[in-house]
Amino acid sequence: MGFAALVLIAGLAAAALWLLGIAGPLWRLVGAAAMLGAAGYAWQGSPTLAGHPVAADSQRTEVDPGLVAFRAAIMPGEPGDAAVLSTADRRLQDGDAGQAARVLLAAIAERPRDAALWTALGTTLAAHDAQTLSPSARFAFARAFRLAPDSPGPPFFLGLVQVQAGEIAAARPAWQQALALTPQGAPWRADIAERLTMVDQFLAMQSGRTR
Repeated sequence: MGFAALVLIAGLAAAALWLLGIAGPLWRLVGAAAMLGAAGYAWQGSPTLAGHPVAADSQRTEVDPGLVAFRAAIMPGEPGDAAVLSTADRRLQDGDAGQAARVLLAAIAERPRDAALWTALGTTLAAHDAQTLSPSARFAFARAFRLAPDSPGPPFFLGLVQVQAGEIAAARPAWQQALALTPQGAPWRADIAERLTMVDQFLAMQSGRTR
């Protein structure tokens, strides 16, 4: 059983990495550690203990140029979005997820109906919250869906976040919707279709192992 479980876990990990399709995940942010630490201290901290200085937990995050180009193609957004997203990406590369979110929120305050910015905020908040779809991330994605119901961008990146979180089955309807909203001649259609096929194969394998 131990070996079988190890093989299954390895398969899950390999499939997830393939589905992400990026060398350095855009949303793997160390900022989540700070939030989790704060929440843990609030729940069971010991304020009577002496304090001591600690180094900030910061890590540069590689932003995959291929995914950036894909993002621009699948969801161009409004004029000015490219500069905002580029700035947010640089903050992610610096390991500052909180600042990346603030950059996006500042732009959203000026353009509250910009679905591309809301989608980017959803992915950033999900990563900031330990790679989970937190209520704030869900709100951002829901807003993007309402603002751009015919765009494949929001469901695609929602599915990507769900894969990142290990929620493979939940990613399927999101990517299926993204594929349905993608024009037949779009250059990124084959990529979405291939990811969706991989999800189906993965779920079939997982179903067979659990019987």
